[in-house]
Amino acid sequence: MKKDSRKKSFCEALLDVVGGFLLYLPVNFFVLPYFTEGINDYNIITMLSISLMYTSIALARKYTIRRWVLNLKGKKNIVDFQKSVFKDLLTK
Repeated sequence: MKKDSRKKSFCEALLDVVGGFLLYLPVNFFVLPYFTEGINDYNIITMLSISLMYTSIALARKYTIRRWVLNLKGKKNIVDFQKSVFKDLLTK
């Protein structure tokens, strides 16, 4: 099994962090205000609910990005990857 290069690992990590930032902006804006009362009261159920929500989103995000990056490995460049994605979409 061939190891990933440092550049590819960095690009995947950067994509994951930027994706997480962009994904959590609307979550913070629209969802967190509903939890303000529980946060002010130091309610453990509220804390667990928020943690579960963020963990679920992070798990789905990381799984999706990892599968996408693994799918890129066999492709020589992004054009080959785009062709395979469009081919898969059109054949379904």
